[in-house]
Amino acid sequence: MIPRSADWKNGLAAAVRDPAELLALLELPRELLPPAREADKSFPLRVPRGFVGQMEKGNPNDPLLRQVLPLGDELQAVENFILDPVGDLEASVTPGLLHKYHGRVLLVTTGACAVHCRYCFRRHFPYGEEIPSLANGSEALDYIRADESISEVILSGGDPLMLDDTQLAALSQQLSDIPHVQRLRIHTRLPVVLPERVDSRLLKWLKNCPLQTVMVLHINHPAEISNGLAD
Repeated sequence: MIPRSADWKNGLAAAVRDPAELLALLELPRELLPPAREADKSFPLRVPRGFVGQMEKGNPNDPLLRQVLPLGDELQAVENFILDPVGDLEASVTPGLLHKYHGRVLLVTTGACAVHCRYCFRRHFPYGEEIPSLANGSEALDYIRADESISEVILSGGDPLMLDDTQLAALSQQLSDIPHVQRLRIHTRLPVVLPERVDSRLLKWLKNCPLQTVMVLHINHPAEISNGLAD
């Protein structure tokens, strides 16, 4: 078992980023390396070591590995495939704020993730243009203030738990100051791929958050739920 770091930022910094290292850790054949390196150029590998430790060595079809290993198939052009499959840009109302459904908006808080999933539907999202200012007076917060039908704000990204606890607390306070905002939803994979992110400071923020808070975990396979997630 590959050990996890006790501190989430150290664990993040130690993530596997080289396809050759990933293949070596999992004792996989070297012939997988050339296509992995080629696909890695357009969307770099990143996977925490604890998550790698849940993969079966010697199995190129391990369901967790298949989520993160760059493949040559990614480079093939497919008719009718588009770069924005869920229509994010069409739903953008201000930089980083998506309004698709009545009563709720989605805030793209960061372009960073702890793991780079090969199926990511935002791998081509223009984060450089679309990451909103989260300060008071920002276009995104002004839009939310102006629309009294909005009762729920979804924090997404990237992964919103890549923000530190101070940033999360400040943002949730700004949103709670808007009277018609009642609920905060957090869409994240970090408790699954980097369990040490769920530390005492994060739990304190969640406990004290003035909004009704719902955390939505992105889990794709039963093998992702381990004793490490429960610890």
